[in-house]
Amino acid sequence: MITIKALSLNVFVLALANCPHLSLADGFTSADVLEWAEDSQDSFFQTSVTMIGVVATQTGAHGHIAACIDDWYWEGNTANPEHNDTIRAAMQRFPDLYPQAIVLAVVEKQCGKFSGS
Repeated sequence: MITIKALSLNVFVLALANCPHLSLADGFTSADVLEWAEDSQDSFFQTSVTMIGVVATQTGAHGHIAACIDDWYWEGNTANPEHNDTIRAAMQRFPDLYPQAIVLAVVEKQCGKFSGS
């Protein structure tokens, strides 16, 4: 049986996927993140990717995404710097969008979408 938390997450992710205008930031944008020092950006990326992985483990239907994140993003206990650069490049292409939406899109491109649970 699907929990309220999993259902809420699915609704949120589907809304982002089906209504990209919801990802347009009204205040805090990817451009803001890109103004930070690179080590601060990397910390933001690591936290965001980690939370996506945590969510993937909790839905009951996305364990494969969590496993992919572990294999793709992490090298032991540290993030692969090339993947932070990938996220940074995506933010440079879409500076007006909400930064977590960009991180989610990069992860989903690499590891699969949350939709279709």
